Amino acid sequence: MADTQLHVSKKTLIQTVTALDTSFEQSVEKDFVLPDYCPDVFRILKCKVCPRVISQSINGDRLTIDTDAVIRVLYLSENSGKINLLEHRLSFSKTLELGNCTEASVKAEARLDYVNCRVVSQRRVDIRGAYTVKVKVTGEVKKNFVTDADGCGIQLRKLQTSYPAQRITASKRITVIEELELGGAKPPVGSVLESECRIDRKEMKIIQGKLITKGDAEIEMVYTPAESTGAAAETMKFALPFSQVIDIDGIDEGYEVDIETVSSCCNIMPRNEDPNRLECELIMLVNCTAVRYESCEAVTDAFSTLYPCEVSKADCGIVGMAQRYEESFQASGTVSCAEGESLSIFSVKCEAANISVRSDDSGSVISGSLMITALGADAYGTAVYLENEAPFEYTAEGIALTEAEVTVRSCSYHLTEDNTAEIKADLTVRSEICESRKITPLGEINVDTSEKINCSGRCAVKLCRVEAGEDLWDIAKRCRTSMTAIIEENELTSDKTEESGMLLIPLIN
Repeated sequence: MADTQLHVSKKTLIQTVTALDTSFEQSVEKDFVLPDYCPDVFRILKCKVCPRVISQSINGDRLTIDTDAVIRVLYLSENSGKINLLEHRLSFSKTLELGNCTEASVKAEARLDYVNCRVVSQRRVDIRGAYTVKVKVTGEVKKNFVTDADGCGIQLRKLQTSYPAQRITASKRITVIEELELGGAKPPVGSVLESECRIDRKEMKIIQGKLITKGDAEIEMVYTPAESTGAAAETMKFALPFSQVIDIDGIDEGYEVDIETVSSCCNIMPRNEDPNRLECELIMLVNCTAVRYESCEAVTDAFSTLYPCEVSKADCGIVGMAQRYEESFQASGTVSCAEGESLSIFSVKCEAANISVRSDDSGSVISGSLMITALGADAYGTAVYLENEAPFEYTAEGIALTEAEVTVRSCSYHLTEDNTAEIKADLTVRSEICESRKITPLGEINVDTSEKINCSGRCAVKLCRVEAGEDLWDIAKRCRTSMTAIIEENELTSDKTEESGMLLIPLIN
């Protein structure tokens, strides 16, 4: 007697979902009244607002994002070439409704929209600007899908795949306070004009329940010498090694780990008693996502040779394990003074912006802009702040990317005979590549055992005319028989017909 019980086996995958994808604008307003020890404002070199995310925390269904904006005004006083600095920090906090989110992972980024600087008087400067904070929160939901079934004459189509079975997230805010020392040939620090930090993560190790990350915080500082009276600035680079242990319950070497470490704050202050020694406060935000993948056969279609059968697709897709893509390339640009004027350079900075990706069958093209800024002096010894934008493109041949992150690792310059500074920047493009084949498995299989398919008059074997390239599964489903039986009866070596002709179709009970 035929088995009238259908036994279905399922597994559970973790699907990453977007819980929040939004942005908000934060205005920046500051009325600078110069303190008594600052000289009068004669000319503004540059007004900069540097927004940054300081911390992010989830409490229940609320997400709190703390940001600050560092305002720096570089200016010259009358009859003096020395670069002066006005600096102020504004702090803000924003709370967003998150809703119910399991294993939440937060990515927040602050980008400057605009800044306007107006000199009200020689002792007063008015700053108005705004920046946008983009926030994306991902979480997880559990989805069931069919991996096997037997009984009731059920026939299954399966595909081997890997799927995310578990996902763990963790974040940590790291504060590092270190004492730095200038090189012997460097003059003492007067004021720090700007400082930035790039995180170079060198090693990651997993020990049961813990993640150890090691690397270097590469810091670059631009400052005016203490005794300088002219347009002079110096640069100094430091490397601060770091090693941090992050507690993550349940993690082991079976997980694929994606870790992001970004510099949130880098403050450098000279010591009053010794201008050759500096105190550096560095804040890093570490976000970690760990995923365990497992392999199985997923059922993508089914039918019964005995009973009416209904199937439904699971509301999830399986794309398999993502592979990390990382490549380096170069971009270039120029900055120069007015035509014919000579130029000397103190420091050069580059940033990648306006990133876009377009893909086709041949690969992906990543394009963007190299934003170049340079601090220097012209032929008269007057400080100048130069800016330029240079477009760039990078082609990833044979690889389909949907999005990419581009960062500047380093940049260098040289002066040409016509007093133009030619800039070369080393960039890194990072992305993820998923399997091109996306599997949509079945979520449910149901058979109606109350009404058996009428098999009266059926012969044991029949002939069927097929065209080349037809799928044997579709033929078996149409004839309500086993694909394996068709392959064995016709001694086939593929699950598709190789040529047009006749096939023997064995009919099974």
